[in-house]
Amino acid sequence: MSALPPLDIRLAGPTDIEPAREVTNTSWIATYSPLIGESVTREIIEGRHSSVLFKEQATNPGHLFHVAVRDGVVVGHCYSFPKDGWYVDRLHVAQSERGRGTGRALLAATEATLNKGDRIWLDVLTGNDAAMGFYTRVGYARVGETDACGGLAGIPAIIFEKTITGA
Repeated sequence: MSALPPLDIRLAGPTDIEPAREVTNTSWIATYSPLIGESVTREIIEGRHSSVLFKEQATNPGHLFHVAVRDGVVVGHCYSFPKDGWYVDRLHVAQSERGRGTGRALLAATEATLNKGDRIWLDVLTGNDAAMGFYTRVGYARVGETDACGGLAGIPAIIFEKTITGA
């Protein structure tokens, strides 16, 4: 068995936008279609994952848009911004990368930019047990529930948060 090429975590550049969208959209369809239906999932993708929006987010100096690149290919990304602390709006990893530490590395890169005592938080769609398990394993605690997952009113979610302990 050969070793994997190294994983590079960095802030997104202009050529990373479309590959990050593709990873996100593929992940959304696979993960959320069984939970909320394919038509709702695709409607959300169209409204919240446009090229223009991803580009604006990646170039906003007050936001963090990290990508994970392995062997020259974007295999995941994490997007967060200030909102009652730092809100992780998206963390998506290609199916082929799951279980390889890619999600953990993306979150760690985001957390490394924050200050000691900062709150970082997110919400996970109810029923996404794999994501809930992941966030628990990386030190996030379940602190509440919402019916507006990531601003999507009517979609119930579990809120997770963590306080940064080092900087």
